Amino acid sequence: MFSDQNIDYSLNRPCRTLSAVAPASKSSSKPNPKAANDDDGDDGNADAGWDDDEDYLEASAACNIHKFLVGSSIPSVSKLSEGNDCDDGGDGNGGVIIEEDDEGRTNRLYLLQYHEDNHELAEKSSWAHPTGEVWAMGCHPVRGDWVVTCGGGAAFSANATGSEDEEQMKKIPLTTFRTTLWRLSDPNDDVYDDSSNYSPKLERVVTIPHGVGKSSSPSSGWEQRVGQILWNPLLAPSNSSGDALYDLADTSSNGGGGNLITVGWDAQSPISLWDISSLSDADVKEVWSTQGSEVESSRKQGSNRFGKLAAMSAALPRRVSWDPHDTNHILATSGVDVVAYDMRCSASSSGLGAIRSAHRYGVADVCHNHLQSNVVVTAGMDGVMKFWDLRMHLSSSGNDNDLSFPPPMLKAVRGGHSHWTTRAIYNPFHDQLVLSGGSDGIANLWRISSCSSAPLLELNGDEENDGEISEGSDMEDGKRKDTANEEEDNVPAKDYWKPKSDDGEDESEKENKSMSPRNESNAQDIRVKRFECSDVTADLAWSADDPWVYATLSYDGAIVVHHVPSKEKYKILL
Repeated sequence: MFSDQNIDYSLNRPCRTLSAVAPASKSSSKPNPKAANDDDGDDGNADAGWDDDEDYLEASAACNIHKFLVGSSIPSVSKLSEGNDCDDGGDGNGGVIIEEDDEGRTNRLYLLQYHEDNHELAEKSSWAHPTGEVWAMGCHPVRGDWVVTCGGGAAFSANATGSEDEEQMKKIPLTTFRTTLWRLSDPNDDVYDDSSNYSPKLERVVTIPHGVGKSSSPSSGWEQRVGQILWNPLLAPSNSSGDALYDLADTSSNGGGGNLITVGWDAQSPISLWDISSLSDADVKEVWSTQGSEVESSRKQGSNRFGKLAAMSAALPRRVSWDPHDTNHILATSGVDVVAYDMRCSASSSGLGAIRSAHRYGVADVCHNHLQSNVVVTAGMDGVMKFWDLRMHLSSSGNDNDLSFPPPMLKAVRGGHSHWTTRAIYNPFHDQLVLSGGSDGIANLWRISSCSSAPLLELNGDEENDGEISEGSDMEDGKRKDTANEEEDNVPAKDYWKPKSDDGEDESEKENKSMSPRNESNAQDIRVKRFECSDVTADLAWSADDPWVYATLSYDGAIVVHHVPSKEKYKILL
């Protein structure tokens, strides 16, 4: 009934992070291999998440509920005290962080629930975020009450006010960041503060010391800022035992691997793999890190007109994609390149190579295809999405002459964004579907069948026979469509913007010549859905409960839940 309708909810505060929460019904229904050995009276599912005691009917009803967690990013109003005592919360660099007591500026984590049967999106609960502004967030894939956040913000020193001594200013910490695994208190529990007001709390489980004590140079605090948090793909619901603690230990013992990756915001902050299976601060282990490993860009600073864009690209966080087919490998954005790492060896000698000059102005995002190995999608500051086959160009020949040739690709999709394309996310269950978001405030749903594991075929070679809207048509099922107010659906993925190269040939024509024959398909690659956000598209997320539902987040705190149109859904399924 509501399968093709959107629904929105506004928090009316700046937000930059959105994450899908694992459904309680799935977490509690998994068998626990340790349950038979428990002698302490536990039922073995105590660590599976919320609502472990729900009966069958309640669990069935929960299958139509989609949960999303949003973190607010109100600029910090913290400051440093004038004293040099670093006890009780001091950072060791002189002074103690003091937060202003302003409830209206308190950053929080908001749990939003979408009830599919009622078509209602509402805020179920919220928790005050003790470490300030939320820069990154990652919900546990199975356990719905675990979330890792990076919190922090700018701080100023009272005793440096009006000072013009540069040497003194260098000694003042600019900011403080902390990456923490939290347990969200159950919103159904009765938790009250001293004034008898309902106040759910975040329970700290373990702190992850990202970027702490890894450099000999004076710390400014920015090295600890995290832009992305990734859980190990082996913790996915399909692989989970139902016991979160058992799963953490299992992934840690798998080839000396770790449980999650923290991605530093920029090159000054490392990419680190962590083992947190002990859930103890003293036993948190950094299994692998890129600290001290610098990758030379294929476009050196100042060597061309694109060098000036380096400062602009620093406004976007570095992105990493963890290969779900081989958890030893990751891909990381690095300027205009995409760098591959093998976490079984040091970052400086991983030897897997990179995708050189993937996007002319910079790579903003990268994502693996969950169903097809060696296929990835990248989003760039040139407004383009590109699909790659890693077997064709992940080589480290060391020949500088190779950098002058653009690597071949499967497909380049243009026309979806008029500014930076900041996000590109594969659907984890149906790789024909790809989400993209941009700094132009547009969120697109694409059907890229030609690069998928199961390309769609058309019986008559004409999508209009299935009732689709062709480019330039304003008719749908015999009724005129108001294109000024409706979403622009089913627009072919064509090259709307075609910059000229030095020899006068369209760059898109060169890209098309290098495409693999595998992207030739009967089914047309199209933009299924175009949505204009109320502000810059801050984040996108597929629902953890249904592959046909996704959410978009605008920087002003507007969350919109969308459905994949029924026609596209049936095309893929049938």
